[in-house]
Amino acid sequence: MSRPLTLPRFAALIEGIEMTPDLITGIVSAALWQADAVADELYETVIPELPPAQRGFPSAIARRIARRDIFDEGFTRDLKTLIERLGGQVKDRTHVYFHGDENHVRGGYECTFREPGAQPLSAARAELDLLYDLVAAALSAAGAARVAENMIDG
Repeated sequence: MSRPLTLPRFAALIEGIEMTPDLITGIVSAALWQADAVADELYETVIPELPPAQRGFPSAIARRIARRDIFDEGFTRDLKTLIERLGGQVKDRTHVYFHGDENHVRGGYECTFREPGAQPLSAARAELDLLYDLVAAALSAAGAARVAENMIDG
């Protein structure tokens, strides 16, 4: 079951916030929470909508989420790749056409038709995007904390 994206872009959430260990813990917690939501989206929406030959990659990402193996650069690259692939799937399933109408000023108007399954994939893609932002923020914050600590100690 798809749930609506309720959090704004992560950059807007952290604007003006001081990076502390508690904040980093909060970011990691939010990323883990979002990862659970993404795993559900992958199993319930994405994997069933894809052709059988394309299901392996999202399944592998869902398994990494289940193992909590999400806080590394490899995972963010894989996640970005899946986001791009889903974007291609949504684009392939979305068709813009001209609807002729003799009563319209321009003789008609553009319409958009989305094939069944395109909207749930688009919603899942938004959830994946938020997970990417959270994991990237957690990695950046943890890296910044390590660098700052080394600078202070060194």
